[in-house]
Amino acid sequence: MAVKIYDDLLRALLDGKKFLIFTHVRPDGDAIGSAFGLRSFLRDQGKVADVVLPDDPPARYAKLGTEDALRNADVSRYDTFVAVDCAVRSRIADAGCLARLPDESRFFDLDHHFTNSVKAPRFDFVDPKASSASEIVAALAFQSGLPFSPRTADLLLAGMMTDTGGFKFSNTTGDVLRMAAKLLDAGAELEKLVNILFFSKSEKQLRFESELINHIRILCGGKFACAYISPELLAKHDFSLKEDEGIIDILRGIDGVIIAMLVHRAADGFKISLRSKDPRYPVSPIASHFGGGGHLMAAGATLALPDFPAVEAEILKLLPFQKKG
Repeated sequence: MAVKIYDDLLRALLDGKKFLIFTHVRPDGDAIGSAFGLRSFLRDQGKVADVVLPDDPPARYAKLGTEDALRNADVSRYDTFVAVDCAVRSRIADAGCLARLPDESRFFDLDHHFTNSVKAPRFDFVDPKASSASEIVAALAFQSGLPFSPRTADLLLAGMMTDTGGFKFSNTTGDVLRMAAKLLDAGAELEKLVNILFFSKSEKQLRFESELINHIRILCGGKFACAYISPELLAKHDFSLKEDEGIIDILRGIDGVIIAMLVHRAADGFKISLRSKDPRYPVSPIASHFGGGGHLMAAGATLALPDFPAVEAEILKLLPFQKKG
């Protein structure tokens, strides 16, 4: 079913004049696409719109037009605040802006995670059937009936492409492809986006990945693949974790693997990213067990454990095919 924005939410949003937009920490393609796509759409309408990004986004997205994002903002200069692609408040990269609001009567939450717990008091729109937050923003743009630029179409299509794996993942539906077609008709440039998103890997990343491959562990009769990105490996290749989007697909791409896990050290333990290739074996229950979240087939969590072997041991206990055979 196609995404349908509530009429009262759409009217209330477009009543705003000065917008401040947030997305999640360590933004991925959908976070970038939905946040900057919404900014571009609102600017197309002559409104003031800014995105707060406390840290630089991944380098590959600079070519999409992520310039002049704000590190922080004076919330008194804005009348409307929007979080996109944020499942939980603790992961909103807002540089403390939401905490400085006198109230949240003009705070909007646009998201597609079924585990969403942001709960904006008045304007909360969460559609787990949407492929991406970018699809939700695209639906909003088309439903408004207002014209928008090819740049807006580029950003929104880019977000949809990254969260569907280039329209390869199970969240790709007929409605998703129809929305993509509408964005192409609105001026999005497919070849340019494909080159930016999928064919612009740096030599540094390629050499990092080639060594990571040697550390992949294949367990459970070939059904589970995992790898640990150590601080030493990152330092050796001068590689930043903010550029790691898509690396887990190396593990997911192995024939016979059903669930893939990538692990790296975090300040409070070890961050795990999980992906499944079979809807019978969702990974969101595993992530939820450790207080994480995400989607049925793609989820993550942080485990407060001493080392990678301990993390691996805990995850092995919870793998669904361990129970189902």
